[in-house]
Amino acid sequence: MKVVFIGCGYLGHNLSKGLIDKYDVTILGIDSPYVQYSPWFRYADVFDMGTMINQDLQDAIVVDTVSLVGNRTTSDNPDKLLRSIKYKYQGLLDVLKAKGVKRFIFLSSGGTIYGDSEMPIKEEHELNPKSLYGKSKMMLEKLIQESGIDYLILRPSNPFGGFQITNGQGVIPILINKALNQEPFDMYVDKNSVRDYFYIDDFVDILDKLIEKDISREILNVGSGVATSLQNVIDWVEKYTEKNIIINEVEKDETAVKSIVLDISKLSNLIDHQNKVSLEEGIKLEIQRIERGH
Repeated sequence: MKVVFIGCGYLGHNLSKGLIDKYDVTILGIDSPYVQYSPWFRYADVFDMGTMINQDLQDAIVVDTVSLVGNRTTSDNPDKLLRSIKYKYQGLLDVLKAKGVKRFIFLSSGGTIYGDSEMPIKEEHELNPKSLYGKSKMMLEKLIQESGIDYLILRPSNPFGGFQITNGQGVIPILINKALNQEPFDMYVDKNSVRDYFYIDDFVDILDKLIEKDISREILNVGSGVATSLQNVIDWVEKYTEKNIIINEVEKDETAVKSIVLDISKLSNLIDHQNKVSLEEGIKLEIQRIERGH
């Protein structure tokens, strides 16, 4: 089966690498730091209709890991930016339908699309994104559902681990690098803020089983279902690096979610999966990986 990823960032690289031994995997996208580590990558502007119409996409599963705005992106004209993103995706979806793709799997954002919640949150909960990133994901979910394409929408929480180029993305590798290098960590959210972290290998297994079971026309939370504070993460990083993290208190990001944990019961009812790597074990694996790099 053909599985075509669009976007060669952290998720595109690691998820495609995890599936490459089982499926006919390709990544289409533009240049990124991950391209040199992804020999199955092919350069293509996926939002250029002339480029995409020439791709071999018949009966392919297309997995969208693209993000046209960053998690902390702001804009003086957010409505204009969102309209631009919507226009690009309308063209992409039209091409994918014309090319006869089997399914479009869209990676949304379980970490930002709901807003704040202290209790595990279900997919049916009202959406209340605070950031432009979260608002873009909400808009695209609606567009995809109305497009007529066969879809699967995944709302991952905070995946981490695997191969990651630490360039300001991913709080866990950033904390580890800061600890090892004894550099200050900019704390722009409260240390008691809560997230739902899960290891990238578990994400690969979930995606594989969803493809294998032919799950479609669903919206699914993907995570651990476990709430963990930033302070807990800091404590584990300090414990296993045996170094103190220097905290630099900066102006808090008012668009950042203060508390979110996902209810993953719907996913668990559809596929046979249990996360194999705990957050604590994943942090130890990340420290080993980053220390090897150092």
